[in-house]
Amino acid sequence: MTRFALLSVTLSASLALAGWTQQGDGEASFDAKGNIGMKIHGVAKKLAVADDGKALTLTVKFDDISTDNTLRDSHLKEDTEATKYPDITLTVPLEGLKLDGGSGTAKGTFAMHGQSKAVSFKYSSRVKDGVTHVEGNADISLKDYGVKVRSYLGVTVKPEVSVAAKFSLKQ
Repeated sequence: MTRFALLSVTLSASLALAGWTQQGDGEASFDAKGNIGMKIHGVAKKLAVADDGKALTLTVKFDDISTDNTLRDSHLKEDTEATKYPDITLTVPLEGLKLDGGSGTAKGTFAMHGQSKAVSFKYSSRVKDGVTHVEGNADISLKDYGVKVRSYLGVTVKPEVSVAAKFSLKQ
């Protein structure tokens, strides 16, 4: 078999495994709190979802996150060393996910700031017109990922953060 034929067979087999394709941009968000009642809400209007046949991997770039405050966005990027670690990912094995409607809990690997940890999350899916719409959320601690907790002008961000994602897939 020629190298080209072998490459074609390998590529075709890989594509056959990847059964889900993303529809639209998706969105990710986070909510953090600080002392004296401070609340921070950040949103990334771009969330990439990839299917390798075994797992879904969700990816958000720190550059796409906005808190509607440029100084806070700058602090976020400094504290997470976004230049060195530009992506946040969640990789979830397809086995055990209910993507045909319904809700549940699942486990995946959340990676940020060069560190990866197992995380449990809640999710729901609904199917409409052949498209599966998925929403999920989890709670993480910035300390688990070696992220510096910021204190600025007497206001300190708490390390516990709620993260959420929503996206659509088609099989």
